[in-house]
Amino acid sequence: MKFKLFILVFFIVFIIPFFSFFSLSKYQFENSFLVARLELDNTPPEIKLISFTNTNTQYPNHANKTHTITARIQIIEDYISEINLDSNHIKVKVNDKFVSVNFKKISCVSDNKKIYDIVFTNVPSDGNLSITFLEGTAIDTSMQNNQEKTFYSNILIDNTAPVATFSEELIQDNYSKGTITVNEGIQSVNGWDISSNNMILSRNFTNPIEYALPIKDFAQNSSSVLVSVKQASNIILKYGAYDAGTNNTYIVNSGGIAGEQVINSDSICKTEALFIRTSGNINSSSLKGRAFLYTYYGEGSSGNCRFSELRYNYGYNPLSSWRTVNAENWAYLSGEKFTEFGGTGVNYAAKSGSNPIPEEIAKQYLYGLSGIALSLDDYSEYSIVYQIYVKGVGWLPAKYNGQETMYSFDKPFSAIRINIVPNSQRQYLIDYWNAGN
Repeated sequence: MKFKLFILVFFIVFIIPFFSFFSLSKYQFENSFLVARLELDNTPPEIKLISFTNTNTQYPNHANKTHTITARIQIIEDYISEINLDSNHIKVKVNDKFVSVNFKKISCVSDNKKIYDIVFTNVPSDGNLSITFLEGTAIDTSMQNNQEKTFYSNILIDNTAPVATFSEELIQDNYSKGTITVNEGIQSVNGWDISSNNMILSRNFTNPIEYALPIKDFAQNSSSVLVSVKQASNIILKYGAYDAGTNNTYIVNSGGIAGEQVINSDSICKTEALFIRTSGNINSSSLKGRAFLYTYYGEGSSGNCRFSELRYNYGYNPLSSWRTVNAENWAYLSGEKFTEFGGTGVNYAAKSGSNPIPEEIAKQYLYGLSGIALSLDDYSEYSIVYQIYVKGVGWLPAKYNGQETMYSFDKPFSAIRINIVPNSQRQYLIDYWNAGN
Protein backbone atom coordinates (compact mmCIF):
# COMPACT_ATOMS: atom_id res chain seq x y z
CA MET A 1 0.00 0.00 0.00
CA LYS A 2 2.77 2.29 0.89
CA PHE A 3 4.58 1.40 -2.34
CA LYS A 4 1.59 2.33 -4.47
CA LEU A 5 1.25 5.59 -2.67
CA PHE A 6 4.88 6.46 -3.41
CA ILE A 7 4.41 5.72 -7.10
CA LEU A 8 1.40 8.02 -7.22
CA VAL A 9 3.13 10.84 -5.49
CA PHE A 10 6.17 10.54 -7.76
CA PHE A 11 3.96 10.68 -10.82
CA ILE A 12 2.13 13.82 -9.68
CA VAL A 13 5.19 15.69 -8.52
CA PHE A 14 7.66 14.81 -11.27
CA ILE A 15 5.89 13.37 -14.33
CA ILE A 16 3.00 15.83 -14.75
CA PRO A 17 5.17 19.01 -14.64
CA PHE A 18 7.52 17.34 -17.16
CA PHE A 19 4.75 16.91 -19.66
CA SER A 20 3.47 20.38 -18.90
CA PHE A 21 6.90 21.86 -19.66
CA PHE A 22 7.17 20.00 -22.91
CA SER A 23 3.61 20.72 -23.99
CA LEU A 24 2.71 19.50 -27.42
CA SER A 25 -0.29 21.81 -27.80
CA LYS A 26 -0.65 23.51 -31.12
CA TYR A 27 -1.00 27.08 -29.71
CA GLN A 28 0.79 29.03 -27.00
CA PHE A 29 -0.27 32.44 -25.59
CA GLU A 30 1.84 35.17 -23.91
CA ASN A 31 0.25 38.29 -22.31
CA SER A 32 1.75 41.32 -20.45
CA PHE A 33 -0.25 43.89 -18.50
CA LEU A 34 0.80 47.54 -17.39
CA VAL A 35 -0.47 47.85 -13.91
CA ALA A 36 1.15 51.38 -13.11
CA ARG A 37 4.07 53.64 -14.18
CA LEU A 38 5.84 55.43 -11.33
CA GLU A 39 8.23 58.36 -11.96
CA LEU A 40 10.09 59.67 -8.93
CA ASP A 41 10.42 63.60 -8.80
CA ASN A 42 12.79 64.67 -6.08
CA THR A 43 13.50 68.21 -7.50
CA PRO A 44 11.22 71.04 -6.31
CA PRO A 45 10.32 73.95 -8.62
CA GLU A 46 13.07 76.54 -9.05
CA ILE A 47 12.66 80.30 -9.61
CA LYS A 48 15.33 81.89 -11.78
CA LEU A 49 15.94 85.64 -12.25
CA ILE A 50 16.31 86.75 -15.85
CA SER A 51 16.67 90.53 -15.44
CA PHE A 52 15.86 93.71 -13.56
CA THR A 53 14.89 96.79 -15.59
CA ASN A 54 14.18 100.35 -14.51
CA THR A 55 12.39 103.29 -16.17
CA ASN A 56 15.30 105.53 -15.15
CA THR A 57 16.95 104.67 -18.45
CA GLN A 58 19.66 107.33 -18.13
CA TYR A 59 20.90 105.85 -14.85
CA PRO A 60 19.40 102.33 -14.66
CA ASN A 61 21.24 101.48 -11.44
CA HIS A 62 19.43 104.27 -9.58
CA ALA A 63 15.71 104.73 -8.90
CA ASN A 64 13.27 106.49 -6.63
CA LYS A 65 9.61 105.91 -5.84
CA THR A 66 8.49 107.51 -9.12
CA HIS A 67 10.25 104.91 -11.25
CA THR A 68 8.77 101.62 -12.37
CA ILE A 69 10.88 98.50 -11.88
CA THR A 70 10.37 95.17 -13.63
CA ALA A 71 11.74 91.85 -12.40
CA ARG A 72 11.59 89.16 -15.11
CA ILE A 73 11.71 85.60 -13.78
CA GLN A 74 11.39 82.03 -15.03
CA ILE A 75 9.91 79.04 -13.17
CA ILE A 76 11.87 75.87 -13.84
CA GLU A 77 9.49 72.88 -13.54
CA ASP A 78 7.94 70.52 -16.09
CA TYR A 79 5.01 69.38 -14.00
CA ILE A 80 3.63 72.48 -12.35
CA SER A 81 0.52 72.37 -10.26
CA GLU A 82 0.20 75.89 -8.86
CA ILE A 83 1.83 79.30 -9.40
CA ASN A 84 1.20 81.98 -6.79
CA LEU A 85 2.66 85.21 -8.11
CA ASP A 86 0.99 87.66 -5.73
CA SER A 87 1.85 90.05 -2.93
CA ASN A 88 1.51 87.26 -0.38
CA HIS A 89 4.37 85.35 -1.96
CA ILE A 90 6.47 88.14 -3.52
CA LYS A 91 8.23 90.52 -1.16
CA VAL A 92 10.35 93.56 -2.03
CA LYS A 93 13.25 94.53 0.18
CA VAL A 94 15.35 97.67 0.62
CA ASN A 95 18.54 96.95 2.54
CA ASP A 96 17.14 93.51 3.50
CA LYS A 97 14.05 95.05 5.08
CA PHE A 98 10.65 94.24 3.61
CA VAL A 99 8.84 97.33 2.27
CA SER A 100 5.38 97.94 0.87
CA VAL A 101 5.27 98.70 -2.86
CA ASN A 102 2.64 99.14 -5.52
CA PHE A 103 2.48 96.04 -7.75
CA LYS A 104 1.25 97.51 -11.02
CA LYS A 105 1.19 94.31 -13.05
CA ILE A 106 2.19 90.66 -12.87
CA SER A 107 1.96 89.10 -16.31
CA CYS A 108 3.00 86.01 -18.25
CA VAL A 109 5.53 86.73 -20.99
CA SER A 110 5.92 83.14 -22.22
CA ASP A 111 3.52 80.42 -21.14
CA ASN A 112 5.62 77.58 -22.57
CA LYS A 113 8.80 78.72 -20.86
CA LYS A 114 6.94 79.96 -17.77
CA ILE A 115 8.46 83.46 -17.93
CA TYR A 116 6.76 86.23 -15.95
CA ASP A 117 7.17 89.98 -15.39
CA ILE A 118 6.66 91.43 -11.92
CA VAL A 119 6.14 95.18 -12.32
CA PHE A 120 6.12 97.48 -9.29
CA THR A 121 6.67 101.10 -8.30
CA ASN A 122 6.55 103.44 -5.28
CA VAL A 123 9.50 101.82 -3.54
CA PRO A 124 10.10 103.70 -0.25
CA SER A 125 13.25 104.18 1.86
CA ASP A 126 16.84 104.42 0.64
CA GLY A 127 19.13 101.48 -0.03
CA ASN A 128 19.80 98.43 -2.19
CA LEU A 129 16.80 96.81 -3.82
CA SER A 130 16.09 93.09 -3.80
CA ILE A 131 13.08 90.84 -4.34
CA THR A 132 12.21 87.65 -2.43
CA PHE A 133 10.00 84.76 -3.56
CA LEU A 134 8.63 82.92 -0.56
CA GLU A 135 8.13 79.17 -0.30
CA GLY A 136 4.92 78.18 -2.03
CA THR A 137 5.24 80.61 -4.92
CA ALA A 138 5.45 77.57 -7.23
CA ILE A 139 4.14 74.05 -6.45
CA ASP A 140 4.65 71.01 -8.67
CA THR A 141 2.37 67.96 -9.15
CA SER A 142 4.30 66.11 -6.45
CA MET A 143 3.20 68.89 -4.06
CA GLN A 144 6.77 70.16 -3.69
CA ASN A 145 7.26 73.88 -3.03
CA ASN A 146 10.01 76.11 -4.29
CA GLN A 147 12.59 77.15 -1.76
CA GLU A 148 12.55 80.78 -0.60
CA LYS A 149 14.97 82.78 -2.72
CA THR A 150 16.17 86.40 -2.79
CA PHE A 151 17.53 88.16 -5.86
CA TYR A 152 19.59 91.38 -5.60
CA SER A 153 18.91 93.95 -8.28
CA ASN A 154 22.04 96.17 -8.36
CA ILE A 155 19.58 99.09 -8.19
CA LEU A 156 20.05 101.73 -5.50
CA ILE A 157 16.79 103.21 -4.25
CA ASP A 158 17.23 106.90 -3.39
CA ASN A 159 14.26 109.05 -2.38
CA THR A 160 16.26 111.83 -0.73
CA ALA A 161 17.04 115.03 -2.65
CA PRO A 162 20.67 116.22 -2.65
CA VAL A 163 21.76 118.93 -0.23
CA ALA A 164 24.36 121.48 -1.37
CA THR A 165 26.18 124.57 -0.13
CA PHE A 166 27.77 127.42 -2.10
CA SER A 167 30.99 129.28 -1.36
CA GLU A 168 32.80 132.12 -3.14
CA GLU A 169 36.50 132.86 -3.43
CA LEU A 170 37.95 135.98 -5.05
CA ILE A 171 40.72 134.98 -7.46
CA GLN A 172 43.01 136.76 -9.95
CA ASP A 173 41.78 139.37 -12.40
CA ASN A 174 38.83 140.13 -10.09
CA TYR A 175 37.06 136.87 -10.94
CA SER A 176 35.21 134.96 -8.27
CA LYS A 177 35.40 131.20 -8.11
CA GLY A 178 32.08 129.70 -7.08
CA THR A 179 32.14 126.21 -5.52
CA ILE A 180 29.15 124.00 -4.79
CA THR A 181 29.65 121.05 -2.44
CA VAL A 182 27.00 118.31 -2.46
CA ASN A 183 26.37 115.49 0.01
CA GLU A 184 26.02 112.89 -2.76
CA GLY A 185 26.90 112.34 -6.40
CA ILE A 186 24.85 114.45 -8.81
CA GLN A 187 24.42 114.77 -12.55
CA SER A 188 26.59 117.26 -14.42
CA VAL A 189 25.27 120.84 -14.71
CA ASN A 190 25.61 122.90 -17.85
CA GLY A 191 28.31 125.53 -17.51
CA TRP A 192 29.91 124.03 -14.39
CA ASP A 193 32.97 121.83 -13.95
CA ILE A 194 32.33 118.71 -11.89
CA SER A 195 34.73 116.60 -9.82
CA SER A 196 35.47 112.92 -10.46
CA ASN A 197 33.23 111.87 -7.58
CA ASN A 198 30.39 114.07 -8.89
CA MET A 199 30.10 115.89 -5.55
CA ILE A 200 31.80 119.25 -6.27
CA LEU A 201 30.82 121.84 -8.91
CA SER A 202 32.86 124.91 -9.74
CA ARG A 203 32.98 127.83 -12.20
CA ASN A 204 34.37 131.37 -12.42
CA PHE A 205 32.18 134.49 -12.40
CA THR A 206 32.98 137.93 -13.82
CA ASN A 207 30.40 140.01 -11.92
CA PRO A 208 27.94 139.80 -9.02
CA ILE A 209 24.92 137.57 -9.58
CA GLU A 210 22.39 135.63 -7.55
CA TYR A 211 20.12 132.80 -8.69
CA ALA A 212 18.94 129.34 -7.71
CA LEU A 213 20.82 126.57 -9.50
CA PRO A 214 18.82 123.34 -9.92
CA ILE A 215 20.72 120.12 -9.19
CA LYS A 216 19.65 116.51 -9.62
CA ASP A 217 21.05 113.24 -8.35
CA PHE A 218 21.26 110.01 -10.34
CA ALA A 219 17.88 108.85 -9.05
CA GLN A 220 16.34 112.06 -10.50
CA ASN A 221 15.68 113.68 -7.11
CA SER A 222 15.86 117.47 -7.51
CA SER A 223 16.77 120.39 -5.30
CA SER A 224 18.51 123.72 -5.75
CA VAL A 225 21.36 125.72 -4.26
CA LEU A 226 21.53 129.50 -4.03
CA VAL A 227 24.44 130.84 -6.07
CA SER A 228 25.28 134.22 -4.58
CA VAL A 229 28.35 135.94 -6.05
CA LYS A 230 29.17 139.28 -4.45
CA GLN A 231 32.89 139.96 -4.87
CA ALA A 232 33.50 139.55 -8.62
CA SER A 233 34.34 142.75 -10.49
CA ASN A 234 35.99 141.62 -13.71
CA ILE A 235 32.96 143.12 -15.48
CA ILE A 236 31.31 146.10 -13.78
CA LEU A 237 27.71 147.09 -14.51
CA LYS A 238 26.21 150.06 -12.67
CA TYR A 239 22.79 151.64 -13.09
CA GLY A 240 20.42 153.89 -11.23
CA ALA A 241 16.79 154.99 -11.34
CA TYR A 242 15.83 158.60 -10.77
CA ASP A 243 12.99 158.68 -8.25
CA ALA A 244 10.58 161.48 -9.13
CA GLY A 245 9.35 161.64 -5.54
CA THR A 246 12.62 162.08 -3.64
CA ASN A 247 14.66 163.57 -6.50
CA ASN A 248 17.35 160.96 -5.76
CA THR A 249 19.14 158.50 -8.03
CA TYR A 250 20.07 155.24 -6.35
CA ILE A 251 23.03 153.53 -8.01
CA VAL A 252 23.27 149.72 -7.72
CA ASN A 253 25.58 147.04 -9.13
CA SER A 254 24.79 144.01 -11.31
CA GLY A 255 21.49 142.40 -10.32
CA GLY A 256 20.57 145.01 -7.73
CA ILE A 257 17.15 146.66 -7.70
CA ALA A 258 17.23 150.30 -8.77
CA GLY A 259 14.09 151.89 -7.32
CA GLU A 260 13.69 149.37 -4.50
CA GLN A 261 12.76 152.16 -2.09
CA VAL A 262 9.70 152.90 -4.25
CA ILE A 263 8.58 149.26 -4.15
CA ASN A 264 8.83 149.19 -0.36
CA SER A 265 6.89 152.41 0.17
CA ASP A 266 3.37 153.64 -0.50
CA SER A 267 4.69 156.21 -2.96
CA ILE A 268 3.20 156.29 -6.43
CA CYS A 269 6.44 157.72 -7.83
CA LYS A 270 7.83 156.28 -11.03
CA THR A 271 11.24 156.12 -12.71
CA GLU A 272 11.64 159.19 -14.91
CA ALA A 273 15.22 158.55 -15.92
CA LEU A 274 17.55 155.55 -16.02
CA PHE A 275 21.36 155.83 -15.90
CA ILE A 276 23.67 152.98 -17.02
CA ARG A 277 27.46 152.47 -17.32
CA THR A 278 29.84 149.55 -17.80
CA SER A 279 33.55 149.17 -17.06
CA GLY A 280 36.18 146.49 -16.53
CA ASN A 281 36.75 143.61 -18.92
CA ILE A 282 33.95 144.50 -21.33
CA ASN A 283 33.90 146.45 -24.56
CA SER A 284 32.97 149.98 -23.56
CA SER A 285 30.33 150.24 -26.27
CA SER A 286 28.96 146.69 -26.29
CA LEU A 287 25.79 147.52 -24.30
CA LYS A 288 22.93 149.36 -26.01
CA GLY A 289 19.45 150.37 -24.94
CA ARG A 290 16.21 151.99 -26.02
CA ALA A 291 13.46 153.24 -23.73
CA PHE A 292 9.88 154.44 -24.10
CA LEU A 293 9.16 157.64 -22.18
CA TYR A 294 5.51 158.48 -21.60
CA THR A 295 4.92 162.22 -21.06
CA TYR A 296 1.88 164.32 -20.36
CA TYR A 297 2.54 166.28 -23.54
CA GLY A 298 1.66 163.35 -25.77
CA GLU A 299 3.05 161.89 -28.96
CA GLY A 300 5.66 163.97 -30.79
CA SER A 301 6.50 166.09 -27.76
CA SER A 302 9.93 166.47 -26.14
CA GLY A 303 11.62 168.27 -23.30
CA ASN A 304 14.94 168.96 -21.60
CA CYS A 305 16.15 167.09 -18.54
CA ARG A 306 16.58 169.56 -15.66
CA PHE A 307 19.47 167.49 -14.32
CA SER A 308 21.54 166.74 -17.43
CA GLU A 309 20.04 169.26 -19.90
CA LEU A 310 19.68 166.33 -22.31
CA ARG A 311 16.74 166.28 -24.66
CA TYR A 312 14.15 163.53 -24.11
CA ASN A 313 11.33 162.62 -26.47
CA TYR A 314 7.96 160.99 -26.21
CA GLY A 315 8.38 157.39 -27.38
CA TYR A 316 11.71 155.65 -27.76
CA ASN A 317 14.72 157.83 -27.04
CA PRO A 318 15.59 158.64 -29.72
CA LEU A 319 12.66 157.26 -31.64
CA SER A 320 13.22 153.79 -33.18
CA SER A 321 16.97 153.75 -32.48
CA TRP A 322 19.41 152.33 -29.94
CA ARG A 323 21.64 154.34 -27.65
CA THR A 324 25.13 153.04 -26.98
CA VAL A 325 26.03 152.93 -23.31
CA ASN A 326 29.29 154.76 -22.50
CA ALA A 327 29.16 156.55 -25.85
CA GLU A 328 25.98 158.68 -25.94
CA ASN A 329 23.96 161.01 -23.71
CA TRP A 330 26.49 161.51 -20.93
CA ALA A 331 25.33 162.37 -17.45
CA TYR A 332 27.57 162.62 -14.38
CA LEU A 333 26.71 160.90 -11.11
CA SER A 334 29.23 160.91 -8.26
CA GLY A 335 31.97 161.82 -10.71
CA GLU A 336 31.26 158.93 -13.13
CA LYS A 337 29.81 159.09 -16.63
CA PHE A 338 26.50 157.35 -17.23
CA THR A 339 24.30 157.02 -20.32
CA GLU A 340 20.88 158.49 -19.59
CA PHE A 341 17.51 157.20 -20.80
CA GLY A 342 14.48 159.44 -20.24
CA GLY A 343 14.80 162.66 -18.31
CA THR A 344 14.07 164.25 -14.98
CA GLY A 345 11.54 167.01 -14.58
CA VAL A 346 8.79 165.30 -16.55
CA ASN A 347 6.34 165.61 -13.68
CA TYR A 348 6.95 169.14 -12.50
CA ALA A 349 3.98 171.47 -12.80
CA ALA A 350 4.58 174.70 -14.70
CA LYS A 351 8.23 173.73 -15.37
CA SER A 352 7.90 171.18 -18.13
CA GLY A 353 8.14 173.07 -21.37
CA SER A 354 5.67 175.22 -23.22
CA ASN A 355 2.69 173.09 -22.19
CA PRO A 356 3.01 172.80 -18.37
CA ILE A 357 1.43 169.88 -16.54
CA PRO A 358 -1.50 170.88 -14.34
CA GLU A 359 -0.72 170.72 -10.63
CA GLU A 360 -3.29 168.01 -9.86
CA ILE A 361 -1.74 165.75 -12.50
CA ALA A 362 1.83 166.55 -11.53
CA LYS A 363 1.16 165.43 -7.96
CA GLN A 364 0.23 161.96 -9.20
CA TYR A 365 3.71 161.29 -10.62
CA LEU A 366 2.13 159.19 -13.34
CA TYR A 367 4.63 159.76 -16.09
CA GLY A 368 8.08 158.38 -16.80
CA LEU A 369 9.80 155.36 -18.44
CA SER A 370 7.21 152.79 -19.54
CA GLY A 371 9.28 150.30 -21.49
CA ILE A 372 12.89 149.38 -22.13
CA ALA A 373 15.05 147.01 -24.20
CA LEU A 374 18.76 146.28 -23.72
CA SER A 375 21.17 144.44 -26.01
CA LEU A 376 24.81 143.39 -26.39
CA ASP A 377 26.94 143.48 -29.53
CA ASP A 378 28.07 139.90 -29.00
CA TYR A 379 25.99 137.05 -27.50
CA SER A 380 28.57 134.30 -27.97
CA GLU A 381 29.35 134.13 -24.23
CA TYR A 382 27.05 136.48 -22.34
CA SER A 383 23.47 137.72 -22.31
CA ILE A 384 21.89 140.85 -20.85
CA VAL A 385 18.83 140.10 -18.68
CA TYR A 386 16.48 142.79 -17.28
CA GLN A 387 13.17 143.06 -15.46
CA ILE A 388 10.90 145.97 -14.52
CA TYR A 389 8.49 146.49 -11.63
CA VAL A 390 5.16 148.25 -12.24
CA LYS A 391 3.31 149.61 -9.21
CA GLY A 392 0.06 147.73 -8.65
CA VAL A 393 1.13 145.01 -11.09
CA GLY A 394 4.41 143.67 -9.74
CA TRP A 395 7.47 142.34 -11.51
CA LEU A 396 6.88 141.68 -15.20
CA PRO A 397 8.42 138.56 -16.82
CA ALA A 398 12.17 139.03 -17.26
CA LYS A 399 13.42 139.75 -20.79
CA TYR A 400 16.83 139.45 -22.41
CA ASN A 401 18.99 140.32 -25.44
CA GLY A 402 16.99 143.12 -27.03
CA GLN A 403 13.48 141.95 -26.12
CA GLU A 404 11.12 144.76 -25.13
CA THR A 405 9.51 144.81 -21.69
CA MET A 406 6.49 147.05 -21.08
CA TYR A 407 3.16 146.71 -19.29
CA SER A 408 1.45 149.56 -21.15
CA PHE A 409 2.51 152.88 -22.66
CA ASP A 410 0.81 154.90 -19.92
CA LYS A 411 2.02 152.79 -16.97
CA PRO A 412 5.64 153.69 -16.26
CA PHE A 413 7.71 151.35 -14.11
CA SER A 414 8.93 152.07 -10.61
CA ALA A 415 12.02 149.85 -10.44
CA ILE A 416 14.37 147.84 -12.63
CA ARG A 417 17.15 145.26 -12.30
CA ILE A 418 19.75 144.30 -14.90
CA ASN A 419 22.50 141.73 -15.11
CA ILE A 420 25.09 140.44 -17.56
CA VAL A 421 25.09 136.66 -17.26
CA PRO A 422 26.88 133.71 -18.92
CA ASN A 423 24.60 132.15 -21.54
CA SER A 424 24.64 128.79 -19.76
CA GLN A 425 23.22 130.43 -16.61
CA ARG A 426 20.74 132.78 -18.27
CA GLN A 427 17.60 130.70 -17.83
CA TYR A 428 18.42 130.00 -14.19
CA LEU A 429 18.52 133.76 -13.53
CA ILE A 430 15.30 134.37 -15.48
CA ASP A 431 13.49 131.61 -13.57
CA TYR A 432 14.78 132.98 -10.27
CA TRP A 433 13.58 136.51 -10.99
CA ASN A 434 10.26 135.36 -12.41
CA ALA A 435 9.66 133.37 -9.22
CA GLY A 436 9.60 136.67 -7.32
CA ASN A 437 13.06 136.53 -5.81
